[in-house]
Amino acid sequence: MRKLLNQLKRYYSAYMLIGQYYGWRNHGAAVPNLSRLQAISGQSPRQTATFSATLQARNLISIETLQADRRQKILRPAESLIREVGRSCAAFVQAYDLVAGSALALPFEQDAGVLGEMIFLSAARVQGGGAVIAEFPTVLRLAGYDSGYPLLVALVLSRYRRAAGEEGISLTQGALAERFQVSESHVGNVLGHMRQARALLACGPQELGVTEELVDEFEDWCAAEMAHYADLAQRAMAYPESCHP
Repeated sequence: MRKLLNQLKRYYSAYMLIGQYYGWRNHGAAVPNLSRLQAISGQSPRQTATFSATLQARNLISIETLQADRRQKILRPAESLIREVGRSCAAFVQAYDLVAGSALALPFEQDAGVLGEMIFLSAARVQGGGAVIAEFPTVLRLAGYDSGYPLLVALVLSRYRRAAGEEGISLTQGALAERFQVSESHVGNVLGHMRQARALLACGPQELGVTEELVDEFEDWCAAEMAHYADLAQRAMAYPESCHP
């Protein structure tokens, strides 16, 4: 499942699917069916239909009939999908908790419905004002590749480890391909884009690093996400009917 969602368009589609379900369930929004998802998914209608079928085949969503109108088919996300899509959202809230001394992330561990409600609030904000990631062009471009964002995180993590005097993770193409279960040529394509963007440094014969500019952009992106989700986490917890996905 993680590999399926490690690409921005597919992740965004799943994000919007969860958002539209909780918008309907908790806030009286339109029925969360395939046609509505196709209008907001960021993929073509055909890609969205194929993606939804893939999620259904993997038991990550269920197709349910609306009792009030049996012609309507609801796309209902499984708890496993909510938790996987919300994993990075919850991680940003956990990071905020460490800085602020709060405990906003605790309800997510107890109830996936609170996480689903937060995703709805975020999806609504994104539709109204754009995604947070749009302000960070290099992070955005890398997230568009399969496993591009995890590759970026691995590069930044290795830099942090070296700066702390710890052993960095292996950043050869082979090691990265094995780590993220993609081909070496795919890793090479992502790294090639980073080289063109002048975002890579050579740290040894086979080791790579990221520039200070990219680290700054990545950290600014993380700070923006922490603020975004911490605000929405407080609102999600205040909603009395958010429990039970």
